[in-house]
Amino acid sequence: MKKLFQRFRQFWSKVPVFWTKIRKNWKIKYRLIIHNDLKNHDSFQLMLSPHNIFVVVTSSAVLLIVLTAMLIAFTPLRVYVPGYTSPDEYRKYREMARRVDSVELLLAQNQQYIDNFYRVLNDEILPEDGSDEEIPLSPNDTTDYLSQAAHPSEAELKLREESSDLLEAIALRQESQDVMVNKRTEVSNLFLLPPTTGTIIGYYSIPQNQYGIDVANKPKTLITSVADGIVIFSNYNVNDGNVIIVQHADNVISVYKHNYSLLKQRGARVVAGEPIAEMGSSGITDKGTHLHLELWHNGMPINPLDYLTLK
Repeated sequence: MKKLFQRFRQFWSKVPVFWTKIRKNWKIKYRLIIHNDLKNHDSFQLMLSPHNIFVVVTSSAVLLIVLTAMLIAFTPLRVYVPGYTSPDEYRKYREMARRVDSVELLLAQNQQYIDNFYRVLNDEILPEDGSDEEIPLSPNDTTDYLSQAAHPSEAELKLREESSDLLEAIALRQESQDVMVNKRTEVSNLFLLPPTTGTIIGYYSIPQNQYGIDVANKPKTLITSVADGIVIFSNYNVNDGNVIIVQHADNVISVYKHNYSLLKQRGARVVAGEPIAEMGSSGITDKGTHLHLELWHNGMPINPLDYLTLK
């Protein structure tokens, strides 16, 4: 270690002398001659100086670095440099990133649907502003609510039973691949008001599993109830978006899907022509802003255009 330190001191002591010589000879020109002994004449002569050599070497190094950077940045050769990806790999990366975002969004929607379904099953009340915080109940309100839930009236029990049966029948029909044409149902003395205004872009067709009609209009167009009834479902669904379902007389149910927002909560009584939702394009749909309206009677679909006329 001591010898290495001594050698370093000797080298460092010679550096000022070397630098002094370079400064003195910085612009002194030297002649580089290539002499041909066979022909006894000079083949090549070049005037050099430390200053010229430094300028030429530095300029060549900078030019080489710039050309290398341009070669890597603007030619396909960059794919051979570690850290760079090919155009195909970059496109695959973008596609995978888009799919991951879609999966995350779908998971969030499914989680929201599960949470809403849990609240429906447990009769939890949500505030009208749409936040997730439940409305706190006072002790008296809690007692009254538990008392009503434990001792419902006969009319309420009948209404619950009919609502449950009809919703179950609708779910089974919607999950099935087909509904037999000969199982059509008709309701006599059923008069309905148009739920909204707009252009019909989809018609009722059992062979195509289209159990309702699609009406297109501007976003947030008001949607009204087609008849008097009680809201038996008002929540979000992953496939159908914001859905509201109203039960009417004679076991008739009207279903309103893909809404922008819902104006009524479950259990609310509505009259014909009363606003219950705003038109939107929520859920999974490729038809833009529209209302998907379905009518069901005793668990079987019926054509809404047989009972109402859109303006």
